[in-house]
Amino acid sequence: MLNVLIMRTGITSLFLLTLFIASCDKKPVPDTGNTVKSGAVNIEIDNVAGDDKLSLNDAWYATPNGDSLNISIYAYYISNIKLTTADGKQFAEQESYHLVDEARPATKKFTISDVPEGTYTSISFIIGVDSARNVSGAQTGDLAVEHGMFWDWNTGYIMAKVEGIISQVKADNELLYHMGGFSGEYSVLRTVTMQLPQSLKVSEQAQPVIHFKNNALEWFQTPYTIDVKAMRFPGNRENNVKIADNYSDMFSIEHIDQ
Repeated sequence: MLNVLIMRTGITSLFLLTLFIASCDKKPVPDTGNTVKSGAVNIEIDNVAGDDKLSLNDAWYATPNGDSLNISIYAYYISNIKLTTADGKQFAEQESYHLVDEARPATKKFTISDVPEGTYTSISFIIGVDSARNVSGAQTGDLAVEHGMFWDWNTGYIMAKVEGIISQVKADNELLYHMGGFSGEYSVLRTVTMQLPQSLKVSEQAQPVIHFKNNALEWFQTPYTIDVKAMRFPGNRENNVKIADNYSDMFSIEHIDQ
């Protein structure tokens, strides 16, 4: 019995020694070069009113209908940002929800991270918050309720808002456009797709910047000229859709810094 025990102990020791030697001889996995390199793209937005920089509370702007408007609040969501290469490859930003609020200058700049290295020729995004997040209740970050852009779990988010006063109206002169609706024919979500004025080259070493301009006066023109004296509030879903059709082209690209 003692001999058997000694033999088993010897076999076990030999097995463990073999495993140790094998582990010491294990070679590192070679780098195949298939790791996707990535970079970042910075977004900067200037809110304007026609040819003038937008200034809250202390400036008057002529609307296309000839009314004078003083804007006190200007905010909107950009979501679901996508970048596309010339050969059709697409990158979609994860958790892509950005609230731009003129009263908070820091919100007019943000970074899109983990963009695969490459050359991109177009960008697309949604004005507003997509339907899935509208029915998920109030959330965190830019979607947090304290930003004043959330009604309730049933109505969802305010996609964009303009508040101000109209000079031509002496009493009850407040303008208040809170845009909501995310499904069906009365959705105010608008998808914007823009060709970049020059190729956007993304790499680990470079962080290009796309400079956007957002024209607040586009809310009131093309295809519908809005008489803000008669429409201080949208009032119904049809008017909401008209305003959303107007602001669908409020973005333009000024230039790109490589």
